[in-house]
Amino acid sequence: MAILKAFETVFFAPGDLVRRALGLTMEQDAGVLRSFINSIFWGGVALFVALKYF
Repeated sequence: MAILKAFETVFFAPGDLVRRALGLTMEQDAGVLRSFINSIFWGGVALFVALKYF
């Protein structure tokens, strides 16, 4: 389970960093913002990898 927890921490890190920088808590509906930031970040990473290697 430690590996799964580490994967979760890395996967949600971009959105959590933005959420903390804005001073928002999860109770303030920051989950939507975190999901949006994570989608943009990981989508960009996937697009870069796809364009570079395929």
